[in-house]
Amino acid sequence: MGFSQFTDNFSDGDFTNNPVWSGDVGNFEVDTAFKLHLNDTIANTSYLSTPSQAIINGIWEFEVKMAFSPSTSNFAKVYLIADKQDLSGNLNGYFVKIGGQSESVDDVSLYVQNGSTETKIIDGTDSLAATNPDFNVKVIRDSLGNWELFLDTSIAFFSEGIVFDNSITSSNYFGVYCKYTSTRADKFWFDNFIISGDSSNYIPQNINANEIVINEIYADPTSSIGLPEYEYIELYNNTNSTIDLTDWTITIGSTEKVFPPSIIEPDSFVILIKESVIDSFSNNISKIGFSSISLTNGGADLILKDNNGKTINAISYTDKWYNDDNKNDGGWSIERVNPSLFCEGINNWRASIANIGGTPGKENSVYGESVYIDDFRITKAYIVDSNKVKIHFNKSLDSLILVDISFFEINGNIPILSNPTAPFYKSTILAFPFSFFTNTTYSIAANNLMDCSGNTISNAVQFGVPDSVLENEIVVNEVLFNPKDNGVDYVELYNNSNSFFDLKSLQIANFEFSEFENKNIANNQKVITDETILFPPKSYLVLTTDTAKVKAQYSCENPYDFIEVESMPTLSNDTGTICIVHQSLNQIIDAFAYSEDMHFTLLETEDGVSLERLDFNSKTQNSSNWHSAASTVGFGTPTYKNSQMYISQSIGEVNVDPKSFTPNNDGNKDICSINWNFSKTNLMATIKIFDSEGRLVKNLINNQMIGNSGNITWDGTSENGFQLNTGMYVIWMEVFSENGSVERFKEVVVLSR
Repeated sequence: MGFSQFTDNFSDGDFTNNPVWSGDVGNFEVDTAFKLHLNDTIANTSYLSTPSQAIINGIWEFEVKMAFSPSTSNFAKVYLIADKQDLSGNLNGYFVKIGGQSESVDDVSLYVQNGSTETKIIDGTDSLAATNPDFNVKVIRDSLGNWELFLDTSIAFFSEGIVFDNSITSSNYFGVYCKYTSTRADKFWFDNFIISGDSSNYIPQNINANEIVINEIYADPTSSIGLPEYEYIELYNNTNSTIDLTDWTITIGSTEKVFPPSIIEPDSFVILIKESVIDSFSNNISKIGFSSISLTNGGADLILKDNNGKTINAISYTDKWYNDDNKNDGGWSIERVNPSLFCEGINNWRASIANIGGTPGKENSVYGESVYIDDFRITKAYIVDSNKVKIHFNKSLDSLILVDISFFEINGNIPILSNPTAPFYKSTILAFPFSFFTNTTYSIAANNLMDCSGNTISNAVQFGVPDSVLENEIVVNEVLFNPKDNGVDYVELYNNSNSFFDLKSLQIANFEFSEFENKNIANNQKVITDETILFPPKSYLVLTTDTAKVKAQYSCENPYDFIEVESMPTLSNDTGTICIVHQSLNQIIDAFAYSEDMHFTLLETEDGVSLERLDFNSKTQNSSNWHSAASTVGFGTPTYKNSQMYISQSIGEVNVDPKSFTPNNDGNKDICSINWNFSKTNLMATIKIFDSEGRLVKNLINNQMIGNSGNITWDGTSENGFQLNTGMYVIWMEVFSENGSVERFKEVVVLSR
C-alpha cells in the first residue's frame, strides 16, 4: 500500500461506515450536531480506532471538545499512530494528550508510547487545556521523523513545538481514547478528522523528465469538425508503469492547476478537461477534470510538474505549430509526432489529420510521420554580470546535463558554475573565475553536448560587452519592399563597426523630415526584439515577418542570421522610408528613403528584386550608392554580402591623447586632443562627443573643411558650456572626401573630475 488517507466529519450520522471504527462502539454516538460524542454513564475508559497507515509526510487534523476542567482522572488521547487496534492496552505509537495532569499545567502535548511506557516529546503550553478545552489540532511528520504540533484556539494555528523522534516507523491504526469519571462520561466530542500521508513501505515515485509528455493540444475548438467544442490537453505515459498524478500541477500561461487524485496507465493517454463538460467525451477515454481549462489560440507555455515541483515536461506552443495555414483557424488539434523526441519543438508537432480534427485519448493521427531534426546549436550568448554569461540553445535539454560545467568553455577557460534556466532548460548561466573586458571578443563553445536526438552541438558563438550604438555604426544594407507573390518584405542591416550592439535597445521605423526640428523624425516604430540579442561587428542581420518565406525564395548563406519580428514598418512598393532608431526615439542610427526608380532601368519587373547598398561608408541617402541585386544571385542576398558592392581603402587614422584627462585647470591633462592623419586632401569633417548612453553632448566640428593632418581639443564641457560628469565618452569623427566617400572613426576617452 502507498498513499493513505481518510476523512470523517460524521455527516453520514454514524461511525460504522466510511471509515469503519471499532472498539467500545456502545459508548459512542453521532449526536444531532453530527459530532462523535462519548455517551457513557459510569466511570470508565473507552476507545474507537480505525485502520490508518499514514506516517511518511503525515498530516493529522481534528477537533476536540471537553466540557469540563480536565484532571488525572478525566482526559483524552488521540492516537495518530498505533500498531494495535486496542488502544486501551500496551502498544507502540504516538498520541496527542489533552489534559490529564493538573489545572495549572493541563496542556496539549505529543507523546510516544512504547509498550506501557509513555514519554512526552513535545510539551505544550501550560494551562491552555485547563478549562473546557475546545481546539483544532494539527500534527505534521516529515519523511525523516521530524514532528511538529499545532494548536488553534480561535482563528489560526500556532506551533507548540518541534521534535525529532524516529523510534516508531510504521502505523496500523488511528483512534481516540477517553478516561473519565461518571460525571464526565458524556462530555467528550470529536470531529473533522483529516488524515493523509504515505505508509512506511511506500516507495516514492521518481518520475524522470519527459516520461510523461504533453502529447496533444486542442486550443481552438470553434468551429469543430467533429470533436466536442471544448479545449483539452492530452498527456501520454512514456513508461511501462502506472503513475500517480495526484497533486501534480499543470501550468497554462500564468495559471496553475492542481491534479485531483488520479493516475495514468502505462503506455496510455489521459486528457485534461473542464470538469463540467467531462461527459461530452466518450466513456472509453481516460479523463481528468479541472475547474477550468483555458488555452490561448495563439500559443502559451504549458508546464507539467510532479507533486514535488520537479518539471516533467514543458513546451511553449504557438499557432505556427499547426504547420498548416488551412488548419490554424479552429476545429483542429495539434499533435506530437514522436513522443520520444521531446527537444525538437515545432518540427515534432503538426495539425491533426484525423477526420474529426483530433485524437483525444488515443494514439495521435500523425504518429510515425517523419520529423525534420534541426542541427543542435547555440543560438546566442550575452553577458549578464561582470563574470557571467547566458548561453541559449535551439532545443531543450536535460537539466542534469546542463549543470555539468565540463561541456563549456570560453577562449579555453572552463566555467566554475552552470545554472540551468527552468522550466524549458534551453539556456544556462555560466560563471567564470574572471571578469569580461570591454572591446574584447569572446567565443563560447559547448563541446560534445548532445540533444535528445543524439546530435552534438554544431557551432560556437561570439559575444562581447555591448557598446552604445552611434550614428551610421549600423547601416541599412539591403531592402526588399516589393516582394514576390506570397512573399514578404525584409530589411538587412550591417554592423559597420568593431563593437557588439544589443538589438533590444533599437527599433525599426519609418521616418519623415521635420522642418520644425530640421531633422528626420521616426514614426510607426516596431520592436525588433524584447530579448537581448547581440549584433556582432562586421556582420549581417535580416528583419522580416516570416523567415521561412524569405528562405524559400532566396539563397541565404547564413540561415540563422534572421530576427522574425511581429510586424514591420510600412514598406510601399513604389516609395517609402526605413530607419533604425534608438528605442528612446531620440537618435536615428541610419535612415533610407527609397524609390522604385532606384532600380536598374532594364529590369523586366521589380517584383522580388531587392535594393542593395554599394558602399557601407558612403552616405545612405545617395541614390548612386544603391543598385538592384543581381539576377545571378536570385535578385536578393539576405544574410550575406551584397552582389553589388564597392570596397574602399581607409584614408588614414584618428587617435586621442590622453586616453584619460582631468579638466580641473591644474595644468596636468586638462584637455583631450583629437588628432588625425589622412592620406587624402580636400576633406570635410564632423566631430561629435557622446556619453556612455549614446546621447550627444557636444558638437566640436560640424561639416567643416580640415587639413589632411591636424587636431582639435576638448575641455570636457557640454554643448551649453557646462562641465560634464565623470564617465566614459565616445569621440566620433566622420570624414568626407571630394569623391563622395565617407569614413567614420570612433575613440573612447575617460573624463575624471
